[in-house]
Amino acid sequence: MSNRKIILVMYYTRGVFPLRNTIETHLYCWKNYSKHRVIYINVALGYPSEYLKSIPIDVVVFHTSFCGMRWNSRVFYNFTTLVEDLAESKALKIAMPQDEFIHTDYLCEFLNDIKIDYVFTCAYENEWDNIYGGLTVDNVKFRTVLTGYLDDKTVDRIKRYQKPLNERSIWISYRAWRAAYWLGYHATHKVKVGEVFDKALQSSDRNVDISLNDEDTLAGDDWFKFLCDSRATIGVEGGASILDRDGKLKEKVDAYVAENPDASFEETRDACFPADKQDFTLACLSPRHLEAVATKTCQILLEGEFNGILKAKEHYIPVKPDYSNIQEALEQLEDDELVSQMIERAYVDIVEPGTHTYRGFVKTIEEDIIDALPSKGKLSLGNRWKIWVLRLRDKMNWRIIQAEVTYNKNPEKYRPFVKFAKPIYKALVDLPKF
Repeated sequence: MSNRKIILVMYYTRGVFPLRNTIETHLYCWKNYSKHRVIYINVALGYPSEYLKSIPIDVVVFHTSFCGMRWNSRVFYNFTTLVEDLAESKALKIAMPQDEFIHTDYLCEFLNDIKIDYVFTCAYENEWDNIYGGLTVDNVKFRTVLTGYLDDKTVDRIKRYQKPLNERSIWISYRAWRAAYWLGYHATHKVKVGEVFDKALQSSDRNVDISLNDEDTLAGDDWFKFLCDSRATIGVEGGASILDRDGKLKEKVDAYVAENPDASFEETRDACFPADKQDFTLACLSPRHLEAVATKTCQILLEGEFNGILKAKEHYIPVKPDYSNIQEALEQLEDDELVSQMIERAYVDIVEPGTHTYRGFVKTIEEDIIDALPSKGKLSLGNRWKIWVLRLRDKMNWRIIQAEVTYNKNPEKYRPFVKFAKPIYKALVDLPKF
């Protein structure tokens, strides 16, 4: 391909190995599916600014993990300052923030400073001004995207675990964490939907597996196997109904709950939430909804928009926000023909076209935005070598993170090996010159 662009993906992660599958596939979708040259820089392990200066970068992507550093203001300031030279880069700059319900003042400040061109937001258009009103960059463009997509390899792997409905041992399954009150009323449904269904099925002789406990969390293929053994799973849209621009509301709520651990959401809201904080809506489809479709698991969901992808009565059994029709929903789940048609329809409409995969996401962004960028000419041999070295650096950085995680689990055992690791780390920082 004669007109390949160079895409630089900036991210931040440390202290976790391996990454959860949903995070890893989201991060490396550009590497896996782009037709252009892609470089990854994990700023947690250094930022080779001098090394990058001579490379004619066409696009800079600030990944979700980079934008997510704002959960810690000190970390966010330190690492965004580290890459401030990118503000003067002529490359097209794309930000992929998530959790756009908190610390948005920090986010807008960075996007202004870096002179962002595109924001790939999870919010609908009616909330863009609300969240990003602090942006002063001229001609910044917004595009609503999903919080996550299906990965081709994951879809293929899931097929190995799929079971016919009559062979699935779990009638209804659910896993969720107890959402913090500072996320607002919307997030309380993540807990309530589990509690309501659990209570409704207490007298049933069906095998129900609903848990809100952290220790019951399932990851990787265990999660897919769990779904593939479930006739149905329940859920709600992801998101929040509070916009906490500076994180002060979170601090206030956390302090109140610490002093009043048995306080209900309503009590906490009355004590902590200003009235003007309760008119925000950030609700969207989450990867687990797509994963349920891919595993051919029926979904019983609180009615919502689901980014226009999941449609009530076509792709899922809807439950009203007041849960008044829960018995009707459970009766529909008993109907083998209705459930079979629904899960097959969802699979054909949502999985088979590939539109909601990372391959489809990358292809669309490249066709709409990246491919048309002017060519910077033939890449020199020296820069080709630099790109190769940076790719190797990213692979080796993961070995460093793996070693750190292993060491932290048992420092006494691995302390003698630290002296051997230091020169390797230094070699990755002092990159070879070309």
